[in-house]
Amino acid sequence: MPRSQAAIVALRMSSVRSAFLLPLFAFQCIAPALAPAMQETGAGQAPTQKGEPESSPAKQAALKAQREAESDPSEANLFQYASSLMKLDYASAEKIYRFGIGKYPDSVRLHAGLASALWAQGRHDEGADELWRAAEIAPDDPHPLEFLVATEYVPASLTQKVAEALRQLHHRYPQDGLILFDYEMVVSNRYSMNATIPDDFVPTLQEAIRLTPQLPQAYFQLSVAYEQQKAYEKALQALRQAVPLAPDDEHYRYNLAMLYKKMGNKEAFQRELSAFLKMHNSSSKPSP
Repeated sequence: MPRSQAAIVALRMSSVRSAFLLPLFAFQCIAPALAPAMQETGAGQAPTQKGEPESSPAKQAALKAQREAESDPSEANLFQYASSLMKLDYASAEKIYRFGIGKYPDSVRLHAGLASALWAQGRHDEGADELWRAAEIAPDDPHPLEFLVATEYVPASLTQKVAEALRQLHHRYPQDGLILFDYEMVVSNRYSMNATIPDDFVPTLQEAIRLTPQLPQAYFQLSVAYEQQKAYEKALQALRQAVPLAPDDEHYRYNLAMLYKKMGNKEAFQRELSAFLKMHNSSSKPSP
């Protein structure tokens, strides 16, 4: 059962060191414009979405951030303004991120924020390019590549570059299991549905978990590998480690239910399926 890009990123950002505070979850409503000096970017007033209150908290926060950016177009204020627009209108957020990058081309978080705006608009290749630019600006900072791998999409044109950068990061931070996990996922191409399991895949994930035990995604990928090898008991053990580390990830619950079904445990299957359906129905409800 495939996950949405938002769900993937939500899971990943829960285990990544907090750095970007990327605004990936947004409701398209209204986007106020940055006034005079920034209007040339084209970030004009967007039409209010039907049903959106004029005084909504998101709009008020964006207006406040707009005034601060107009008064002082610092890197921090432009980032804050663009981030607030991510809760309102992705295209307008993109324009402000681009304006900020024009003034502060070496800002890692502005490039990362622009990537989030592009991804939200379905422009994944462009988003990946922006994260790669961020990684080039700060090669010792693992966050841009962590976020890129979290999307489970690395364009073929970037695969070798990303793998090499992650290899260098692993040598720089040898005790960081998340970097090792990312490296292995990229070099083994495990996010491709038809990818085979390399001989060193399972041992590498086990080492990543030893280095950083709080890696639900590593346990999950370990369970997938074991299941493909028909080692169901090992797959179950790994998946049961992943679930408590990411209790809000319905995808893990779904896989756990399906694994119990495959193993013939009807009682456990029904229990986990009920838990999954409860989580799924709850997350599908519109926000008040």
